[in-house]
Order: sequence, then structure tokens, then C-alpha cells
Amino acid sequence: MANDKILYERSQVFIKDRLPKTETRDGSLDEITGTIIITSNDRGRFFRFLPKGMDDNVTDEWALVSGGQSSISFKNTKSENNSLSFSPNPLLKFRIFFNINTLRSIRRHHMNHGIADMVFALQDGTTFPTFHFNLGGSKELLELLGQYLRLEKSPRDNRLHIVREEIPQENLPQQVSAFDQMNLFDNSHDIFKRIKASDSRRTAIEKFSRVTHFFKDALLGQNDLISTSDHSEQMIEPDITALMQSFSEELRESNNDGFEVIYKVDFKKLPEVIRYPALTSKEWEMCLDKEGRIINVERMKERIFRGGLESNALRSEVWKFLLNYYPWSSTFDERIELAKQKESEYFAMKLQWKSMNEQQKQRNNLFRDRESLIDKDVIRTDRTHVYFQGDNNIHLEVLHDVLMTYNMFNFDLGYVQGMNDLLSPILIVMENEVDAFWCFVGLMERMQQNFHMDQSHIKRQLGNLHTLLQFIDAELANYLAENNSSNMYFFFRWMLICFKREFSFEDVMYLWEVLWTDHPCENFELLVCLAILISQKTVIMESKFGCNEILKHINDLSLKVQLEPLLKHAEGLYILLKEHDQATPGLPPQISAILFPNQNRNLKKSTKQDGHDSDSDATSTISSVKSSRGPSPNPDVERKPRTRHLTESHSIDENDSAVVSHTKKT
Repeated sequence: MANDKILYERSQVFIKDRLPKTETRDGSLDEITGTIIITSNDRGRFFRFLPKGMDDNVTDEWALVSGGQSSISFKNTKSENNSLSFSPNPLLKFRIFFNINTLRSIRRHHMNHGIADMVFALQDGTTFPTFHFNLGGSKELLELLGQYLRLEKSPRDNRLHIVREEIPQENLPQQVSAFDQMNLFDNSHDIFKRIKASDSRRTAIEKFSRVTHFFKDALLGQNDLISTSDHSEQMIEPDITALMQSFSEELRESNNDGFEVIYKVDFKKLPEVIRYPALTSKEWEMCLDKEGRIINVERMKERIFRGGLESNALRSEVWKFLLNYYPWSSTFDERIELAKQKESEYFAMKLQWKSMNEQQKQRNNLFRDRESLIDKDVIRTDRTHVYFQGDNNIHLEVLHDVLMTYNMFNFDLGYVQGMNDLLSPILIVMENEVDAFWCFVGLMERMQQNFHMDQSHIKRQLGNLHTLLQFIDAELANYLAENNSSNMYFFFRWMLICFKREFSFEDVMYLWEVLWTDHPCENFELLVCLAILISQKTVIMESKFGCNEILKHINDLSLKVQLEPLLKHAEGLYILLKEHDQATPGLPPQISAILFPNQNRNLKKSTKQDGHDSDSDATSTISSVKSSRGPSPNPDVERKPRTRHLTESHSIDENDSAVVSHTKKT
């Protein structure tokens, strides 16, 4: 740094993220204030972000990524078989350093009073957190970068600047393949050598590794290294041949080049969608009769869909209905009796595994392996959340016991990594072991297909995603196909654990209760995924991202997507699809079968007669959603506004999906 020439410097710039060990019950994000510096030396020109309170030194804690020219990340000096050790300074995570020649795109969003924010994306798909310039300086930074890079504004979005200058290949860092970076198989050096000897086999495995990277992150968490026992190696090491065969079959995708009739739907102009404030405790009480029954169940589900619930205290009651712990038609007295019965059942099942001695466990390898897996996963579950912080945390013991009891309750499925992620918010809301267990049982009834070993359910859902995208945005679908990404595996983790790691804790709970209402259809999560993907269309296509870059870019969206406008966008897509389905000639049968399966029984019968099973994961549409709503269904009820810890923007960007016009070949 001593020999560096400073080209630009601006302090009081901040990013929003979550500092380790600071996650609160409301899921708020921290503001990390720091200084942006652009420097020049004989190696090039570099971007630095230095959090306030950090020395500007590159120490042994850091390692250059991609040959030293791309970016800097945290380096683990321990053996890869040991547990990951964290630096005592949480700000190290937010030191950012990269060569400006590796930039792919820059987004600058200017707001009122000189306030602006900027987002930088690299050529490898890395997308950094949004930098907020509350004291100005973003325009000067963009102009400076324009002196060294050929920047062009996107024709789709004038806030997006694409780097067009071609970097000579000899100046680019040597890329490390996705397979090399993954370290997919522990203690598998012999396997790696055999794969490396065959270029074709290696290429196939690298394709698979792009998928499994997300699968592994979803289950184990990024940068979580756990030592495996003799038995666990047998449990988690996949059958390479079988996995390659399965993946190869997925690559043989049916590319629907259109549909039999010309279908034209303009998804650029989405209808207005108005959402309500969160449902309050007072409003909930007003919807119960004197015996405790919910007066209008469908209206209540619609209300929750439109605004969620105001607090965890209210969630602890309403979630029991949404997750089928309590029947919607039950009375106060019936719920009291049911709770007593469920408590007895729970502790009877808990006693079954608690009373097992070591000799019994030694004769049950499956039980022993699952217990070992639960032990390892529990100690790593949401430890940054205040509810699970600290050593000897009693809540971790409860989490462990609930998972062990579920293992006995549903022994055929047992425990699979990722279930701990789904149980954690439920336990935080319920703060009761028995209630958390039975609500978790209800959630697993909805999601247990996600955890089947063949992953057929998720693959089918990802296939449905691609089919919907072909109809909604053919241009983007074709781009993904051209870049080996039409299998949609970049959404694997999102689907597996229902967006658990993609939003703040508060937003995850809000999104879950919205989805649990099954309004406006049970496959609404597919439209949520599509809304996210369409919002990133310009960045992906203008930056000319390839398969690896798309995977990384979508993965980097974690905690950066705003939920409220996302739900509006997804519902807008649904409204257009529903309206077109009810018009003439209606939606293509393949599209209608995904979202409105009860209207397509004849299609299913004819398909099965041809020897193919096209059962969709969608279920019946419960209600149509109107495109405009009033501010509140009960204006006399006093409300508290829902607090959202988001960035300044309140709209989904890049809603530029194309008009669809397809014909199907016969």
C-alpha cells in the first residue's frame, strides 16, 4: 500500500449485512461503515473497501483468489479435515479487494438528495453487497472507472453499466474449475486422480459438481467443515456412477419449442398488487366466534397471504393452524384436549430413543448414524441468532431432542441434513418443545419429498420452473439453455429448504406463512423463484454470464432480495396466468397443469395412456387473486406497520420479460 497511488477515496460508505453473533429476533441487518479506495500500482488498479476500525493491511488471514488478480477472500489455514476456525474480528468478512479489470458490470441507482447506491459484479459472477453513498461520491467513482474501462449502458436498464472492454487472455488469471474448488468428496484423492486422468469423465463430474455445490451448501452450510466418522463416510459419499447417470438424464431436457396455438401474454405490464399490513392479534381475535372457531377460514388464509403476521407471539398460535397441528374448525376446548393428547404422544416417542442403551444402538447402525448426524448438525444451526448463541445453550438441546424424536416418529424417512434449518424458526416461534415438534411434523408433511434420496420431487419442480419460464420469458429461457443452465439447478438450495438462507430471519418467517396458506396456489413458490430470476435478467444477459457465473450470481443474492416487492411481482405473474387460463384459448396445457392441475385431468389421463406420468406438484387453486385491493380489510382495527429491514428501493427491477409467441411443432 505504501507504493500505491490513490486515485479515489470516499469515507462514510456503508453496506448492509449481518455481523457474526449479532442476529436478533427481528432479523435486522447491520450497517457496516467504511471507506472505498481506488489505488494504482505496477500490478494494476484495485478497488478496496475497508470497514471502519480495520487496518489497511493484507495479512496472513487473507488469500488472493484466482491467481491474485480477481478478489481477496478469507483463508483457512487449518487442515481441511479439521473444524473451521473463525477470526475474532467479524469485520474481516467485509474487507473487499479486487482488480477493476475483473469487473463485469456496475449498477448505480441515484435517489433524491444526492443519495445513491452501487453494486459491483465480477466476471466470475461474484456480486458484492450494495454500497450506499449517503454523502455522495458515486458519480465520481463511476466516472473514474470509465477512464480505465469501456462502460456501456444497458439498453434495458439505464442504471446498469456493462464493461465491454476485452481483457487479453494472457492477463487473465488461470481459472480454477468448479470441481477443483468444491472438494466434494472427503478423503477421496484416489477418486479425484482417476477422474483427472479422463477429460471426458472429469467434464461430466464438473457439470455435476455445479449442482452438488448448491446441494452441499444447503445441507452443510458454506465453509462448514465437519469431520466424519467411519460410518458417516458410507452415508454421505454418493455413488458416482449413479449420480453421473442421473445428472446426464437431467441434461437431456425436452425443449418445448413452443405450443400448438399462438399464445401471447405481455408479462412486462404486471397488474397492480396491493398488500396489507400484518395481521394483528386484535384482528385475529375478532375472527373467532365465542367458542373459538375461526369464522371464515378461507378469508383468514387470504388475509395471512396478503400481510403475514405481526409478531412471533401471534405466530405461536396461528402457525399451529397453518401446519395442521390444530384443525381450522376446532374450538378452544377441543384444542386444549388435543394439546394434552399430543403432549403424551410426544413424550412416549421421546422415551423410546432416550431409553435405548449402548448395546441396542450398536445393533442399529441406521439409528446410530442418524444420531451422529443430528449431533453434528445441531451445534452448527443458526448460531448467530440470539436464541441459539452461547455454549451449553439449552435451546440446542431441545432442537436435538425434537429431531431425534422425529427420527423415531418417521423412521422410514428419518433425519436428513437440512431438516435442522427448517425446525429452527419453528422452535424460536413456539418456544415449546412439544408444540415445535408437532408443527415440524406438519411442515415435513408438506416438504418431506424434498428429502427423498433420489431428489425426484425437486428435479420435477425445477423442470416445472423451466417450463413456466419458457412461457413467461422465452428470451431468458433460451439464454439459459444456450449457457447450459436450463436445468435451473441454481435454485436447488432455495427449493430444498424453502428460501431459509436467502432472506433475513424475519422475512423467512413471513414468506413461510404466506406460502403455507396455499394461496393463490400451492405452487406459488415457483412464481417467487421466477420473479427473482426475471429481476436479474438484465444483469445476467448483459453481463453475458455463463453457467458458472449464473450459479454464483444467484447464490450471491442471499440476503439481497427484497421480499415485499418480490411477492407483488410473483402475484402479478399469477394474475396474468390465471386471467389467460380463463380466457380463450386458455393457457397451454403444460402450463395450466403446473398451476391449475384440477382443470387438467383429461391431459393427465391422455398423457398416462401414452406411457408417461406427468403428475404435477401443484394442487388445486383455492382462490383467485384480484389485482387491486383496499388498504385493509378491517379499517377500524388499529395496526402497527410491519418493519422491514431493506434497502431504499421498493420495486422489483428489470421487469422486462418478453411477449410470448410460441408455436409447437407436430
